[in-house]
Amino acid sequence: MFGPRSRRGLRQLLLYAIALAAILVPAFPIVWVLNISLHSQREAFSLPPNLQAPIIFDHYRSVWADESFRESFTNTVIVTAIGVALAMAIAVPSAYGLNRFRFRGKPLFGIWLLLAYMLPEFLFAIPIYILYQKTGLYDTHFGLALIYQVHSLPFAIWLVRSFFKEVSAELDDAARIDGCTHLGTLRYVYIPVSTPGLAATAILTAIWIWNELTIALALTFTKAQTITVGVASFRGYTAMKWGETAAASIIAIIPMLLFALIAQRYIVKGLTLGSVKG
Repeated sequence: MFGPRSRRGLRQLLLYAIALAAILVPAFPIVWVLNISLHSQREAFSLPPNLQAPIIFDHYRSVWADESFRESFTNTVIVTAIGVALAMAIAVPSAYGLNRFRFRGKPLFGIWLLLAYMLPEFLFAIPIYILYQKTGLYDTHFGLALIYQVHSLPFAIWLVRSFFKEVSAELDDAARIDGCTHLGTLRYVYIPVSTPGLAATAILTAIWIWNELTIALALTFTKAQTITVGVASFRGYTAMKWGETAAASIIAIIPMLLFALIAQRYIVKGLTLGSVKG
């Protein structure tokens, strides 16, 4: 019924349709929220949409004038920086050890890392809340960044380990012959070769920490409240402040969006450095 050329054309058309859907489906909610943030509530929810409705920035001015929201933005920057630093400082030597050394239970340890990453955040909320209250870590930047390691660290170790597996065995052997210690081999061989992968791991970890809500909602109150909690705070007792909530959401995603766009070459290069292996 269809010749080879027609089937090839249909396959290309199908691929273009899938690619277009992959772009439009994630973009639609962002565009919709942006539309709400730039119009009055009446114009934003009018049906049919009024394409000539005036653009306003009142919601953004109102959100940024809120001191607690500005503080939550700063808190998120601090918590993300501490969380990424902790994750990378532990993940890099841990991934090297998993690749370089043999020990009993090594396969089970790799499976445990994956399972720990898959556990839902709310499982840790109540026990950690009680522990943090007793130790003074509740509502602190370091306490929040520390508990984030439960999820971000297994992810970082698993990803860095996959990048380290791509390091040539000849480079490793040459470093050992030249007298490098394990720390020297890690510093002068593994880290330089895997720099794009390490950058991609740090970026993806930062994005997860920035967007996390459940743990931040349970373990912060005022001093370390993150931006995701700050966005949720714009819901009122009797009505939803749709314009302010939408504006706060756009402000919350802009830093990570810009960060991802600037660092996309590291993400692409890092994730194509090697396939993720168990």
